[in-house]
Amino acid sequence: MIRIEAKNVIFREVQQPRQPLLWIIVLSIAAFTWYGFIRQVILGLPFGNKPSSNAVLIIIWMIFGIAFPIMMLKWTKLILEVQEDGLYIRFTPFHFHYKKFLYKDMESYKSINYSPFKRFGGWGVRVNFKGEMGYIMSGKQGIELTLKYQTVVISTYKPDEIIKEMDTFQKSNL
Repeated sequence: MIRIEAKNVIFREVQQPRQPLLWIIVLSIAAFTWYGFIRQVILGLPFGNKPSSNAVLIIIWMIFGIAFPIMMLKWTKLILEVQEDGLYIRFTPFHFHYKKFLYKDMESYKSINYSPFKRFGGWGVRVNFKGEMGYIMSGKQGIELTLKYQTVVISTYKPDEIIKEMDTFQKSNL
């Protein structure tokens, strides 16, 4: 994929899901659809009291038994990049382009420890009752950006390194 707006990437971090509960849920759903598929389509035994047609079961199996687990556990990632003009993030496969938070729009930023459940109700792209936006992949560390128009929290494994790199370039963009 080519990014037309590419600047010099100073720091890059790629996060993938680590939560055991997420793995258990996704793989349990996949296992259940595999069981239904094998039982009804392969062995010819009806799956459930009111079994659906084989075509419907095959579609459900393809979506929840194959595509969904691959998408959630393989392709889902949060990419953070510190560039010369700001912080760029992309939550794949949900964002098609990088979301940019430019230094000129930031009032402040800081490293924080927080609870994704208490502050945002969980992981993913979230908005809480205060109107704060969260891009949360895993962990309890992050960066809080206070922008001119809202507050944004981004999870990160290395908040101090990101802050250090942002400090270097933020001062030169004033």
